[in-house]
Amino acid sequence: MTDVLEYRKQGYNCAESVIKAFNEENNFNIPISIASSFGTGMMVGSTCGAITGSLMALGALKGREESTTKNESIKYTKEMMNKIKEKYGTFECKQLKKQGVSCNEIIEYAYNALKECVK
Repeated sequence: MTDVLEYRKQGYNCAESVIKAFNEENNFNIPISIASSFGTGMMVGSTCGAITGSLMALGALKGREESTTKNESIKYTKEMMNKIKEKYGTFECKQLKKQGVSCNEIIEYAYNALKECVK
């Protein structure tokens, strides 16, 4: 099993760490660079990078390539976002930090919520 927090220690941001761990565990090849702009809440404290990274991975796994295909990612996205909202009351990086939620905590929680949603 991949330790998502190990990538954070190596210098990847929250979103990149999630994508890198997801790639390792699922034999995917999502470009890490796609997540680079999403760390620290899109660099302005907006939606947490761990959450956006998890949603990118979810889209890669359950999303669609054609508009005529059913978007299977919708129900998983709702499930994941509801879990995060229920636990923390917010998706915002700035707000999570004000509440004392560490980056490591939310990275781990979001990544585990992703894994739970898609198992």
